[in-house]
Amino acid sequence: MTHGISHQQLSFSGKTVLITGAAGGIGSAMARAFAAHGAALKLADKNFVALDSLANELNREGVQVATLLYDQSQEASISALADRCIDVDIVLNNAGILRTGALLDAEPSEARDVIETNLLGPILLTMAIAPHLVKRGGGVIINTASQLAFTGAATRALYASAKAGLVQFTRSAAAEFGPLGVRVVALAPGRTLTDLNRHLLDDPEELAWSLKRIPAGRLGDAEEMARLTLLLASPLADYIVGETLVADGGYILE
Repeated sequence: MTHGISHQQLSFSGKTVLITGAAGGIGSAMARAFAAHGAALKLADKNFVALDSLANELNREGVQVATLLYDQSQEASISALADRCIDVDIVLNNAGILRTGALLDAEPSEARDVIETNLLGPILLTMAIAPHLVKRGGGVIINTASQLAFTGAATRALYASAKAGLVQFTRSAAAEFGPLGVRVVALAPGRTLTDLNRHLLDDPEELAWSLKRIPAGRLGDAEEMARLTLLLASPLADYIVGETLVADGGYILE
């Protein structure tokens, strides 16, 4: 017997969703997507001007939104955020930074900044907020990884290493929290048109190389990454535990 997908399975009415790195790119697309499907939102970012603009946009549409100043490289900020999110049902660990450049030219401080923000930050936030999810009877944590976790790339070693660590953290956290009712998964976007990657459009050779490498023949966009996050957070994905969904148009197949 074939069963269709019900509206309720993609409805987040009555759910509160925390999104870090929500001020732009994939994060703001996530916010709009979950808002359109009925969720109340807690949006966290260190770019409070952009965050406030997004919140005002969503408020005009009748969405319940709270904005939280957040710096994922600071342990005190992580702890404060967790304390203000004891009522969330879904956590989108999306905040991160991209640093590019040759390792021979990199400073140790750059390595610490990238690892602390992209790997240690999501780990500490998960540790701080998971007890609240368990106490509430369960929830979902979705980490934003990267296709680079599986391929690596010259000039992106620090970022790729942090995201690879996040993939393994997702697996281990899922094994530990799954029996407690908290499902942990990850999304690994490929080359996606956000402000971080606008340089691809400014470099015709780089763009042509990317399009040739990607079987889908195009770059991704933030809205489709947000739609995949909706799916991963929904009951439709309840049996997906600890996995990382790679959405890169087939880049890693080469």
